[in-house]
Amino acid sequence: MKKTWLGYLSLAATAGILLLPVAHAAERLCEDKKSVLRQQLEQAQAHDNHHRVRGLQRALQSIEENCTNEQVLAESAEEVRESQEEVRERELALEEALREGDEDDIQKRREKLEEEVRELEEHTQELNSLQHRINE
Repeated sequence: MKKTWLGYLSLAATAGILLLPVAHAAERLCEDKKSVLRQQLEQAQAHDNHHRVRGLQRALQSIEENCTNEQVLAESAEEVRESQEEVRERELALEEALREGDEDDIQKRREKLEEEVRELEEHTQELNSLQHRINE
């Protein structure tokens, strides 16, 4: 367990270092977010989902007024940090189950840990993808 955790911690730390050179780039990440929202808005309008349309319009306006690359990267980095904490908590829960010896509990906690590790990998990949996108 400790080797796995250290590997993900190292990966996330490396991803965090990549956040540094973003100030000069155009707000590409915000443009990407707006593009996704516009597509969702078109779909909501096509299905006459007025409530969703209003929500998407507010979200789009907020992005247009407030979004920066740094903000998008910071939000993604925060997701990585939260996932790291979840992995840590799941590891502790599994260690406790192993001490207690309840096979069903061990299996459940192992599955939850694996799920959290996958989520951490996804968040880390997303952060790396955003960083790559900024440097294009």
